[in-house]
This record gives sequence, C-alpha cells and structure tokens, in this order.
Amino acid sequence: MRQLFTFAVATAMLAFGGVATAGGGGGGGGGEKQGDQAKFNTQITLKYKPGPYDPYDPYYEEAVFKGKVTATPANKEARKNPKLGKKCEKDRKVVIKNKSLPNDAEAYAETSTNKEGKYKVSASEAEPGEYQAKALKKRKIKAEVKCFAAKSNRVTVP
Repeated sequence: MRQLFTFAVATAMLAFGGVATAGGGGGGGGGEKQGDQAKFNTQITLKYKPGPYDPYDPYYEEAVFKGKVTATPANKEARKNPKLGKKCEKDRKVVIKNKSLPNDAEAYAETSTNKEGKYKVSASEAEPGEYQAKALKKRKIKAEVKCFAAKSNRVTVP
C-alpha cells in the first residue's frame, strides 16, 4: 500500500511539473533572450599629466587625468556584429579613486566618456597617492548589449 501511495505522489508531481513548465515563459521578463545578448569585455586606461606650477602664467595648463575605454567582443553574438562595441565605449560612466585612501573613501571624480570613448578630468586638486579609474558595467536592453566593468592601471600623483 505504501509503495502505491509513493508511486501516486511521484506521478502527480511529474504531471504537475510538466504542466507548470509547458507554459513556456516564466520570469524572463519582456521576451529577452540571454543567449542572444552581445557581450563585450572592456579595457580602460588612465594617464596623469601634471600641469606647470605657476597658475599665474597665461598659458597655464591644469593637471589632468585622461584615458580611453575600449571594448572587445566576448562571445559569439558580439563577434557577429563588433560595431555594437561602440555602444560600450560611448557615454560610459568612469569613476576615479585614490587607492591610497581606505576603501570606503569617496571617489575623486566621476565622468562619462565621449563618443570616441575618451574622458578627461581636472587633477589640479588631486592629493598625492595612487589613482585608478574604473569603467562601470553597462547594459543596453533594446540593443541587447552587455558591457563588462573594468579597472585601469594605477598612476601615481606626486
């Protein structure tokens, strides 16, 4: 009798599970397919250019942090259409932090890249230390593009 009950419960569970999965949608949200998403790896550079020490000079140039964000295909979908990588370079949020300070210190600067993936921030108020830039991850749902986050090299401000 106990085996018959166990068999009946197992059969009911299989039948219920089959009905539940036959619906075909479930939780994907908006018909988006993860397999069709183009994914791009990101690289970011950071350079420090010190300005001259005389701010009263008419040709005075400020010290700046500058760099570039580039994207390379990371999966088959991205290799089919590498031009989508430009979406990962344009209008990308970049955060620059002084890594010599504790982890919870706020960012020195936040900016966005231009249409070529370049960014530039004034560094005239930067304290001495090691600085690093980070390109935050970005996701474009309509174009089904995912851009991974990246960290730059570290530069030293004397």
